[in-house]
Amino acid sequence: MYEEGYMNSTQLLEHYETEQETTTAHKPAPQWSYSTGKFKNGAVGLCNIGEAGSLNPLLQTLYMNRKFTDILNSMGERENSELPDRRFPYELLALFEEMHNSKEDAVPPYRLLRCLQILDVRLFGRYDIADLFFTLWNLLLQQLPQPHLVEKMRTLYTIKLQNFFTCRKCSYQRFTDSDVVAVPIPVSASVRHEKLPLERALRRFFKKKELSGENKPFCTKCEENTPCLKGVRLLSLPTTLTISLKRLHRSSQTHKINRAVSFPPQLDLSEVLDPDHLPEEELLLGQYKYHLFAVVAHSGTASFGHYCAYINSTKDNKWYCFNDSSVCKVSWDDVKCTYGNTSFHWLNSMDFGLLSTSSTMGITACLLVYVKSDMT
Repeated sequence: MYEEGYMNSTQLLEHYETEQETTTAHKPAPQWSYSTGKFKNGAVGLCNIGEAGSLNPLLQTLYMNRKFTDILNSMGERENSELPDRRFPYELLALFEEMHNSKEDAVPPYRLLRCLQILDVRLFGRYDIADLFFTLWNLLLQQLPQPHLVEKMRTLYTIKLQNFFTCRKCSYQRFTDSDVVAVPIPVSASVRHEKLPLERALRRFFKKKELSGENKPFCTKCEENTPCLKGVRLLSLPTTLTISLKRLHRSSQTHKINRAVSFPPQLDLSEVLDPDHLPEEELLLGQYKYHLFAVVAHSGTASFGHYCAYINSTKDNKWYCFNDSSVCKVSWDDVKCTYGNTSFHWLNSMDFGLLSTSSTMGITACLLVYVKSDMT
């Protein structure tokens, strides 16, 4: 059942197709003041979109990131002849402008959703929010109108990782580089229900691992599968560092791990990781310090649930919870509740702020967004 006034995916398509397409060119806007709306800092809700509920918190983390919106505002005018498969950045900016100028509690994101449908982006039935983030990110890089804006976006979010494999038989090393927008940190189950600090999880992710038995990779020098030592290092760090807490475990069926994961408001990677795991350039400049900007949390099971975003506003340095149409101030203690707690869950977006005891639903952080401390 959908909340009154909201639409499901079928209604969304019908609603959008009855609207008149706008053909006016988009004009560049000045840097936003974030002074309108109820909270005078840009914070505004997004109407519930049913099964695509993982999209709203992602949009909020992008919208409240001043550096991200500044890049979108730099795109300039959109040509009337712009092809439909090149308009995602402009539709995203149009939604953000509507949010910025709105005096209502919430804004409907239906035009953006329709744009994503045209681009064949699967929103309904997605349960890994990091995958959706990666999909939207690739769309932006493909469709931004100027190459220098693409580079700015890469600097803002792209994490460069390097995997290296050392053959135990001949010591031959093989390297593979990859660009990601979120560091994937597995969350393992704990029989004793021990809390897992983020710092320990990061060290475990970058720690060298022995690959043997069925996991032996192929060594091109030995020309056979051999035991090897696998490691991961960071080649470069972005302004905005996103960490994905991988809580879905797939065996005979997929289930969610609700183990508590604690995360600090301030993160200094030089105190967490060894120097050989970190980029040398940033080490020399001392650019390893981050502060927590946003937490996307999930309440529910592996196949059903609800997403919500906690964001620290750069305007007033206060924490807010974005729960679809509802937005309200929260404390750091409220944010810490997303460490992982199987005793509470959100009822729904209309009952925001009310918590209910449950043994099956858990509030757990699944996406952590850190911003470099020397950046505002």
